[in-house]
Amino acid sequence: MTHIKLAPNVEFKMDINLDNITDTSRDYDVQQHKAEIYQEFEKRLAQAFPEGFKIDSMDFGLDKQQ
Repeated sequence: MTHIKLAPNVEFKMDINLDNITDTSRDYDVQQHKAEIYQEFEKRLAQAFPEGFKIDSMDFGLDKQQ
């Protein structure tokens, strides 16, 4: 078995339903849901990487390039 470590600056995209947020909302409005977004993101990462992961920092906003 080979152990690998993924480098930082990896971009993830995720669909999530947030109250009162639409495709025309501002990033500021989306960022008010940081706890919900982080919780869902962490849940999905745990499923994908059961061996573990560490997040040092996180930036997020609406994906305008869908």
